[in-house]
Amino acid sequence: MTDNGKAIASEFMAKNPPETLDPTTIPPLWGSMAPGGYRTPPYTLGWRITPHQLQAFLDPDCTKPTIPVNIEIRCITPRWRAFGYGKKYCGLRPTVRTIPAWRDDVREDDLIVYFSSNASKKNLEAVRGPRLQEVTAAVAHTLNLPDDLVPDLKWYGHFRKSAKQN
Repeated sequence: MTDNGKAIASEFMAKNPPETLDPTTIPPLWGSMAPGGYRTPPYTLGWRITPHQLQAFLDPDCTKPTIPVNIEIRCITPRWRAFGYGKKYCGLRPTVRTIPAWRDDVREDDLIVYFSSNASKKNLEAVRGPRLQEVTAAVAHTLNLPDDLVPDLKWYGHFRKSAKQN
């Protein structure tokens, strides 16, 4: 436990890696050994949304017929740079990862729109403390996220069978 009573990531991960972590709980570095005897899986810090939601956020006036396949290059990165965040938050930028999701026996992929990961110490340091709120606000502005979605920010674990070791 930290001095303020918050559990640290290694305490959460004592037995199995959690699927999500609170945004202020910094996960261990990807691939490092966790107390539970497994390697820490990759985590990304962002929001889980549907492609339709992202399209509505980025194009609220419905001027484009569909969301482009390479949405990062065509929509998100130009907005990120236009707002001046590319230079201010060098190394961080919103990225999209597709993950499979099943709804009513139909596969409809979800998206995780993220801006940091546990892939390097530099990434983890960039979202510690007060900087987390600042970067989160910049990404939310870039994506045109509604205010009620911003608090849903989480660290999402991306598990493979080899992530957990018995």
